[in-house]
Amino acid sequence: MSPISSDSVGTTTDIEADFQRLAAEWKQETAHLSSSVTIAEHRAYQEIIGMGKDAIPFILRDLEESPSQWFWALRSIAGESPVRPDDRGDVDAMTSAWLDWGRRNFYI
Repeated sequence: MSPISSDSVGTTTDIEADFQRLAAEWKQETAHLSSSVTIAEHRAYQEIIGMGKDAIPFILRDLEESPSQWFWALRSIAGESPVRPDDRGDVDAMTSAWLDWGRRNFYI
């Protein structure tokens, strides 16, 4: 059973297309930035967070393909973080923790 829902707001395909468009915009417009706060405050990133749990599978898939700054969004949407305090700042360890979390929670 997948946690993805498709209700009157839109189909899974629509949600994925919106996610892909917003993610591409976010990556393009923040690629030159170093501040994780500024990156996370970007309008497209915030819109992805606003998609709620429907965005989680797409975020995790993107994270699996190329680690990037999805951690704030995942924590905001999921309401939790599987990242151990000692691993904060270690992108590889953080990525691994979130991907393991996604598998345990049937998002991937």
